[in-house]
Amino acid sequence: MRFLTTGEVAAACQVTIPTVKRWITEGHLAAFRTAGGHYRITDEEFRRFQTAYSIPVPTDGQSRVLIIDDDPALLEWMVEALTLDQNYKLETATDGYEGLIKVGTFRPHLLILDLRMPGLDGFQVCRRVKADPVTHSAKILAITAYPEGEAREQIMQAGADGFLEKPFELAALKAEVARLAPSSPVS
Repeated sequence: MRFLTTGEVAAACQVTIPTVKRWITEGHLAAFRTAGGHYRITDEEFRRFQTAYSIPVPTDGQSRVLIIDDDPALLEWMVEALTLDQNYKLETATDGYEGLIKVGTFRPHLLILDLRMPGLDGFQVCRRVKADPVTHSAKILAITAYPEGEAREQIMQAGADGFLEKPFELAALKAEVARLAPSSPVS
C-alpha cells in the first residue's frame, strides 16, 4: 500500500493543496494525520475518490495493458508484438491470483485474459474486475484455445469486451487491442 501526500493528490487532480485539504475536512476524501500533522491518503482511497467523483487518471499517453496467461511462449510473443508499437505500457501475470494483484497496483486500461488457467480462471478474474467499482471500467479481451461449449457467451456475460480464439493472427490481436485500449486513453 502506498501513501500519498496532499501535494501528490493535488498534482494528480490538477487542483491546489488547499482544495485537497477541503475535500478531506468535508469528508469527501478519507485521510489520516501523521505525527507531524500532515495528511496522508492511501492509494486505494484515492482511486475510490477518483471513481466516485469522476476524476480522470492522468496518463503518459500510453494505455496500460495487463496480459494474464499461463503460457510463457504466448505471453512473450504478445509482449514483443505490443512493445513494438510503443503505444502501450505492459505488465504480465502468469495466473489469475497474480493478475488480480496487478490489476490493483497497475490499474490497466485493458486486460488480455486467458480463460483457462490453474487456480483462479479467467471467468473468475473477469467477474471480480467488473464487480469492483475501482476497476470495472477496465476493458477485457478474453482469449482461449478451448472455445467449446458456450465459452464466448459466458465470458461476454461476465463482462468481457472482446474475444479471440487461439491461435490468433498478430493482426487480429493488434486490431482488438487498438479498439479496446487506444494509444491516447482518457483515464
